Amino acid sequence: MPQVILLDLMLPDGDGLEGLKEIRSMHPEASVIMITANAMMQSTITAMKEGAYDYLEKPFDIEELKIVIDKAFRDLAIRAELKELKKTVFETESPQMIGKSAGMVKVFKDIGRIAAKDITVLITGESGTGKELVAKAVHFNSRRSAGPFIAINAASIPKDLLESELFGYRKGAFTGAVRDKEGKIEAANGGTLFLDEISEMDPGLQAKLLRFLQEKEFSPIGSNELKKADVRIIGATNRNLTDAVSKGQFREDLYYRFNVVQIKLPPLRERKEDIQLLARTFLKESIQKLETGVKELSKEAKDALTRHDWPGNVRELENVIKRACVLSSGSMIEKKDLLIDEDSSLSVRDFLEEKLKRYLKDMTKITNFNLYETVISEVEKALMGIVLKETGGNQVQTAKILGINRNTLRSKIKEYKIKL
Repeated sequence: MPQVILLDLMLPDGDGLEGLKEIRSMHPEASVIMITANAMMQSTITAMKEGAYDYLEKPFDIEELKIVIDKAFRDLAIRAELKELKKTVFETESPQMIGKSAGMVKVFKDIGRIAAKDITVLITGESGTGKELVAKAVHFNSRRSAGPFIAINAASIPKDLLESELFGYRKGAFTGAVRDKEGKIEAANGGTLFLDEISEMDPGLQAKLLRFLQEKEFSPIGSNELKKADVRIIGATNRNLTDAVSKGQFREDLYYRFNVVQIKLPPLRERKEDIQLLARTFLKESIQKLETGVKELSKEAKDALTRHDWPGNVRELENVIKRACVLSSGSMIEKKDLLIDEDSSLSVRDFLEEKLKRYLKDMTKITNFNLYETVISEVEKALMGIVLKETGGNQVQTAKILGINRNTLRSKIKEYKIKL
């Protein structure tokens, strides 16, 4: 009986995922490593849910394959847990998570491994990386998929109201409580409650949430009645909770309760290969929703998207594409339509070329003009002046930063009459 099986997703006479199911039914103890040329989110999640040991994208390094196979032989005991994962239909709302980068494929694998295990999950990542989409993917691939998915952002609700939003209240509990109100925890019974920005909860509320996680019991505000709710809690934060714990801003026991399993979402700047794929998806959606007519991105626009650092991550990219769809006058979306500041992500050469084009357009019209020496001296003067200002006039440090001799720097300061 085979212990480790390599299986391609695309088979000449069938579907690799169907083959995976058949293998798992015949040899449930075997470790199946899926191989594909196009790693997509749902196929990755489905493969992992169906019990695949790992998922490799072509072309892969032979050494990487050897490592995975060796690990498979060592970890055959894990198969007993993975085979419990059940196949469910992924129903998350559009836009779905998209990506073929190693970081995102790992996220898809993690979702597939933990979705069916009814445990608390912590999702970390910068703002705009798609933490709620991960939570939805976990929910809709779990046994709770038929139940409600309710999301609440702790940072968007005043701290004195957040407790009532979570646990509900009874009529007369406080001024304005004219009738009983069901809280989000009770509303999510049988399903999943996604708590975004959990680091923003005050210590008192953290204690009450910890009690619910431990006992699955809570009391609405203004009531001594203990109520039970079968809810899976998924938390998310863009902060470093370890630092928050050390500073006394987040309970250590609550942190460990949440951090049973952690899914880390990579920022968009670390998954550059996903930018064009995401941009095409957002462009297609924007065309349909905004009814702008056919639009496409020019080569310059695509290059600009790839170069940009995306501090706002996927959310920023989506907004840039939507805005460009509206602002672009023709069917072609140009670089200028994106309205993104590229200076921080341009190379020195790109930056200088962009700036010099405007300058040279007029200067080349002037005859008997020493263009080369003028441009070089102006750039040199500006560069030295900026660095001197940043170092507070420290010539030794300035020369070191510029990579020139201190005597050369002194000579240039005198030549260009740079004021210190």
